[in-house]
This record gives sequence, C-alpha cells and structure tokens, in this order.
Amino acid sequence: MGWSSTPHDGDEATTTPPPPVLKNTAMASRFQLLEVLGSGTFGVVHRARERRTGEIVAIKCLRASIQDPDGHYFAAEVRALETCSGHPSIVQPRASGLLGGQAFLAMEFVGPTLKHVMKRDRFRRRHTELEVRLIMRQLLAGVRRMNRLGLMHRDLKPDNILVDSRGNVKICDLGLSCSFTTDGGPPYSNLIGSRGYRAPEIILGSTDYDERVDTWSLGVIMAELLAGKHTFLGRTDKENLSEILDILGTADIKEWPDYNGQRLPGGSQPGSFLRHSFPSPREARIRGPPTLSEAGFEVLSGLLRCNPEKRLTAKSALQHRWFKEANPRTARS
Repeated sequence: MGWSSTPHDGDEATTTPPPPVLKNTAMASRFQLLEVLGSGTFGVVHRARERRTGEIVAIKCLRASIQDPDGHYFAAEVRALETCSGHPSIVQPRASGLLGGQAFLAMEFVGPTLKHVMKRDRFRRRHTELEVRLIMRQLLAGVRRMNRLGLMHRDLKPDNILVDSRGNVKICDLGLSCSFTTDGGPPYSNLIGSRGYRAPEIILGSTDYDERVDTWSLGVIMAELLAGKHTFLGRTDKENLSEILDILGTADIKEWPDYNGQRLPGGSQPGSFLRHSFPSPREARIRGPPTLSEAGFEVLSGLLRCNPEKRLTAKSALQHRWFKEANPRTARS
C-alpha cells in the first residue's frame, strides 16, 4: 500500500482504537502518536504530535534495514522529498533519521487522500471541469518540479495524492521515485506503479522509459475525476492493456519505435474512441457521459497517448491554453 496520510477507507463502522504507544523510548520522547493512518509491508504511518513544537505531523516508522521494492533504502524517499522541498504541490518533510535504531520520516500533515475524497463523493456528483482543471494544474506543477530536479515519481495514483482542508492537493509517497540524472540512467526497474495507472510502455516491459510514465498516470487520474469512476479496471496487466487499446486504439502504440510487433490484446480498431467517453458540452445528452471542452480534451488526449514519444510532458501540458482560460490557481513550479 502507499504511505498516505489518511485514515483507512473502510466503510464499516468500527470502534475507535486506543492511541498507539511508541515502544521506542527515544522516538516517544519526541513524538506523541495519536492514531494509525495506514500500514504496509514496510512499516506504519501515524498521525502524531511533535512534543516540542506541538505541530501535527504524519510520521512513517519502519526498520532501518527495510528496502523498498526497487532496492533503494528508506533514505531514498527522504532524499527525494528533501530535494523537492518548498514546492506547494509536494508534501513537505519535517524531520527524518534514526531514533533508537528505528528509521522515521516526519512530514506535514495534510489531510485525506484523493482516493478517500473521491470515494466519499462518488455517489454525490462528478468533479466539474473547473475543479479538475484546478487539481490538474497543481499536480502537473508538482510533477514538473520533480522532472526539473531529475526525478520520476513512478507511482502516481489517487492514494498518493493528499487533499487539504481548502481543496489543494499535494503529491506524496516518493518511495518509488527514481533519479534519471544520478541513478545511472536506463535500464530502469519495470516493477513500478500500480495496476490501472501503469503506462502502456511499462505494461509492455520497457526499461528505457522517461518521466512521461508520470504524465500517463496523471491522464488516468484526470479521466477518473471527470467520470467519477476508474477508467481501466483490468485484473491483470494484459486485461488493462486490452482496455486501454479498446478505448485508445492500436495505431498510436504501433508508431512507438520500441514496439516490436508483438500481438496486442484487444484494440480491434486503430483509432481512438476517447472522445465518445468525454463528449463536448454541445454534443452531450442529458445524464450522459461527462462533458469536456475542446481545450480540456486536448490535454486529456495528450496525456493519454500510448506512444510515449508523443505524450505530453508536464511542462508542455502546463503551457496548454486550457490552463489559461479560467485563471486557475497558480502554483510555483
């Protein structure tokens, strides 16, 4: 699971458990744990209070010897967060290190994950185009900052995006991030991302990808926000690729220079049907699919290009007219 600063998304009513107690005395002298926000293979995330300052933070606790699935030590995420420190669309680190032999990372406490918010609002309404534009502006700005610093996130999904009390979003969980300037370049690990948000080139086994694996994920998130449901629901990578090609067609991926002619699942038509899922307002029927302006569709379709060489980067997406039409909130990049 992701290291997201949010309570569990379970629907069942449960009794409130007692506050956790830190057995590590060195850490307990610095932080008061208030509740568990999430847990996974590599440790636990808590909402906590720093005793000296009184600030509420999210704190990850795990064994110092644990490595993430890409083979990097816990310190890799710390370095990535510190590298991106100061950007308003990326969660801010507060402290990190070893206390009594236990590795920890304290970050600003933001709020629930975007996944939690979407699940809560799912039966109320879809996100409007203006709301999606505001969210995408912030996410693309955060990804552009990472790219400028030579980083790929490689696991963008609603679980790894936090929403504050004013509706602003922040990217979190940089545990699978990779530096394409200091980590030696390709080949990169192909064991990245979460099913449903993996770019086609990752599903096809590429290890020579670039930062546009992140903008694909943002395109999937944009479609999910507009539609109020996940776009690609395959139970396996093969099923997921089939669903992608059923909507986007096969012509684009076959133009990718690294496509080696392998048989593709699904995708019986070469052309894209994406516009049918997101029609323009003047073409939409009452209670039909979510509408999207021409400018908005240009961004969505530009992010969801199967051929990564033709896919929008975060920088090029932010320069699109869609983000200039309604004066969306600016975010430093």
